[in-house]
Amino acid sequence: MFESLNTPEITRLALLIGAFVAIQYKNISGINPGGVIVPGFIIILFLISPLWCISSLALSFLIYFFYKAFLDKANYKRRTPMYILSFLSLAIANLLGYTYMQLNWLQPSIDNLSGTLLPAVIAFTFTKQKMGLVVKGVVITTLITALFLTLIYLIGYYGFNIDFDTLRPLYAGKETLSLKFSLMQFYVGLVVSFIIYHYRDVRSGGYMVAPVAAGLLIQPLSAIFFLIGCIFVYLVTQLICQFTLIIGLKRYVIALFLSTMFVWTTEILFLHINSTILPFQGSSLFAIIAIMSYANDSILYHKQQIWLHISLTTLVALISFLVATLLSKVLV
Repeated sequence: MFESLNTPEITRLALLIGAFVAIQYKNISGINPGGVIVPGFIIILFLISPLWCISSLALSFLIYFFYKAFLDKANYKRRTPMYILSFLSLAIANLLGYTYMQLNWLQPSIDNLSGTLLPAVIAFTFTKQKMGLVVKGVVITTLITALFLTLIYLIGYYGFNIDFDTLRPLYAGKETLSLKFSLMQFYVGLVVSFIIYHYRDVRSGGYMVAPVAAGLLIQPLSAIFFLIGCIFVYLVTQLICQFTLIIGLKRYVIALFLSTMFVWTTEILFLHINSTILPFQGSSLFAIIAIMSYANDSILYHKQQIWLHISLTTLVALISFLVATLLSKVLV
C-alpha cells in the first residue's frame, strides 16, 4: 500500500526526525516517548506494513503485562527488565511475523526484524514511567514526526524536484544480507550481552545488533566500511560531547545522526562510483543502528574495557552466523 514511500531516504528521514522530536518531547515534558528511536521506527514499520506496525505496538502491551504478572522482581539490576522483555518480544514477534509471511501478509525483509524488538523497547519504558503518559508521548511524537516528514517530502518533491528514491536501485537485483535462523542468532547475541551486563555492568553494543554486525564483518568490503563508520561516529561524537558537555540521550541522538549520515553518504558515493557494489549488503537501516550502538556504548563505558566486551559479543555472533549459515545449507 505504501511501497512507493518505503524508500531508504524516507526511512532514514523518519528515523532522524523521530529522534529529534522524541528528545525535544522528553526535554519539555520529562516523559520518554517509548524511546528515542520509537517514533521513527513506528513510521518505518507502518510503511513496510500497517498490519505489522499495529501488531508490534499491540505486542508492547502484551509482553509488558506478561512481564509484570510473572517475571517482575524488585531486585533486578537497572537494565535487566529490558533483556527479559527482549527475550519475550523476539519469541512472540518472530512467531507472529512468520505467520504473517506464511499468509502473504508480510514480505520477508531484514527491515521487518526491527518490529521484533520494538515491543520490548516500548514495554521497557512502561516499567520506568506511567503507561498512560508514555502512550500519550508515543502518539504525539509519532504524529509530529509524520507531519514533519510529510512536509519535507511535499516541499522537497514538489517544490525542489528532489527524488526521495535514488538509493533503492542500488539494491535491485543484488544479493543482500540474510540472517539464517535469525531468532537463534539474536538469542545467542542477547544471552552473551546479558551475561556481560550481569557480571560487568556494561551494555556491549545494544541488544540485537551483534548478528547484523557479524553479517557485515564476514564480507571484506562491508567489514571495512562498518569499522570505519564505528570509528568515525565514535571519534566525532566524543569530540562534540567534550566541547558541549552533552550526555545521555542527546549523545545518543548525535551518534544516530552521524551514523545515518555516514551510511547515507557512503551509499551515495557507491551509487555514483560503482553501482554494482553494496557497501552494507542492503542492511543499511540495521547498519545505522549497529554503528550508533557500538559508538555510543563505547563512549558511555569507555573506562570499563568496553571494546573487549563488544569484541567478545561480536565474536560469538560471528560464530553463530557461520553455524546458522552452515545449518541452512545442510538442512536444504
